[in-house]
Amino acid sequence: MQTTERPPTGRPPAHRPSPVRGVVLVCVAVVLGFFVLRAVDNTDVDLSADLPTTDTTDTSGDNASPPASEAAPQPRPPSEVVVIVANASGVQGAAALQTEKLQQGGYQTAPAGNAPEGMELAATQVMPTPGFEAEAAALATGLGKPDAVVALPDPPPVDLAGANILVLLGTDLASGG
Repeated sequence: MQTTERPPTGRPPAHRPSPVRGVVLVCVAVVLGFFVLRAVDNTDVDLSADLPTTDTTDTSGDNASPPASEAAPQPRPPSEVVVIVANASGVQGAAALQTEKLQQGGYQTAPAGNAPEGMELAATQVMPTPGFEAEAAALATGLGKPDAVVALPDPPPVDLAGANILVLLGTDLASGG
């Protein structure tokens, strides 16, 4: 087999681009794309910090509202909160009835029970476990008792059975109040 050579044309021989160079460019593009997408899809950013706020400064110069960093957290939806109702009213069946109402309101519930012997309350108390204070406030407001939220004692007066909020049902709600 005979090979024929081309005569020199005066130009240097053509060089093919290095495949390593192409791989490096592709890798750089992928890394940059990753960072761009991460920046675009950053769900950790608090967009509310950029929203304009209403000035609530009174004429004395004191700020009437807490800074945005101290704003109360949004409560979880009722479907993510477990409530147990303990009857402290002396009205038979009142805790079970209130538990049914809470279920209809979308709350998860533990079986209704009774408060300890001799504990009878005139006013209902809503006691959150740590981290469920906002949910307890929303529940108390929904019950028409926004001032009913109190600290949960240690130990709790009843077995919480995994509940996030304890409602000690007083005569105010047990009797339809």
